[in-house]
Amino acid sequence: MDVNWAPARVRRNFRIDTFSAICGGVYIAVLITFMPIVVRRLGGSTTDVAIVIAAPFVGHLLSPISTYLLMGFPQVRVVAGTVTVARATFLAGVLVAATPLMLAMTTVVSFVIGIANISAYTALMHGIYPDRERASAMANVRIGGAIAGIAAAAVAGTFIDVIPAAWVFAVAALIGLPGALAFFLVRYDGSAKVATRRSLGVIARDVWADHKYRRLLLSFTVFGMGNLMNVAVYPILLVDHFNASNSFIGAMTAVSSATMIVAYLIWGRMIDRGSSIRLTLLNTVVTLLIPIGYIAAADVWLLIPVAIVGGIVNAGGEITFFTNIVQIAPRDKIGEYATAQSLLMGIRGTAAPFVAAALLGFADPRVVLLIGVIFMTAGCAIMAGAVRLIAPTGVTTARVVVESPAD
Repeated sequence: MDVNWAPARVRRNFRIDTFSAICGGVYIAVLITFMPIVVRRLGGSTTDVAIVIAAPFVGHLLSPISTYLLMGFPQVRVVAGTVTVARATFLAGVLVAATPLMLAMTTVVSFVIGIANISAYTALMHGIYPDRERASAMANVRIGGAIAGIAAAAVAGTFIDVIPAAWVFAVAALIGLPGALAFFLVRYDGSAKVATRRSLGVIARDVWADHKYRRLLLSFTVFGMGNLMNVAVYPILLVDHFNASNSFIGAMTAVSSATMIVAYLIWGRMIDRGSSIRLTLLNTVVTLLIPIGYIAAADVWLLIPVAIVGGIVNAGGEITFFTNIVQIAPRDKIGEYATAQSLLMGIRGTAAPFVAAALLGFADPRVVLLIGVIFMTAGCAIMAGAVRLIAPTGVTTARVVVESPAD
């Protein structure tokens, strides 16, 4: 048996991972929920909001470079170190930011640093959790983060209404730092380092040669383009159209996080017992209900069901982002497949918010949402074909023995 999968070690790493997720859940919930809203309320343009929405995806866009530079370093140190530096950078940045654009750029820089570990993190999740328990373990870890996110969103929404938002963001970052530092205590032996450094061109060629994975990535790109255009429109609608208070937005996030708790349990068990790829298709189809809900909502309270759906699909998307790679990729190329997926996510996630911002210059926000829905529907159709190739119905997909909606 792999020494990394010894029960005592798995339990120890799980406890550390859970503590890190709880601290990170506070930080991420406050940042993701309120940064685009605060930027808009402070007078930020649609472009400023687009920068905030694109921030995680700029990190994904640059992930091949960071993966190449960090190859050969111990994976635990890469993951813990990048997250620690990212949160410390965000803490310093929000305390000195004087304009909406400065807040937006601080968010970008912190995500670029934090997502530099995507390849190492994916390989590490494969290494520290046994195959039959991986999805469930990752889901349970994220339940801790979701519970912390419920409290953080509700409290932060109340405080942002009465004190400077920068202070709230700073406190969230301070709470997130111990979780990042604790991850240095994760134990992982055996394959202590990531794969030998290879050129980005060779990696791209090898991943591109896998036509099944290539088709799946195409579906993610088309679907994600529409989905992330819409994500950039939601804060504009909440502030300009629905005039939603920060307290209500915090409550929406709390509802979504509560839904994620249940969804993580269900998704984790379903993935461990079935096909991550087929469940990804189900998740993407359900995601269509979110923009449709925003288009149809006549009152801000009708967005609560949308928040519930958001919790379901966010939980599914976050887990399958990693488990899809573990299911598809050859064992020695898990990090490279993760890098390819991250790069394409970065391309669409960086472009889509600015496409939406440009369309908002002359089109009603709900028209922009409708355009996004068209892209999402096309992506679902392409994905259905890819799933039939990778995980045909009635055939059990063999698992490789050995991880910010797909967005």
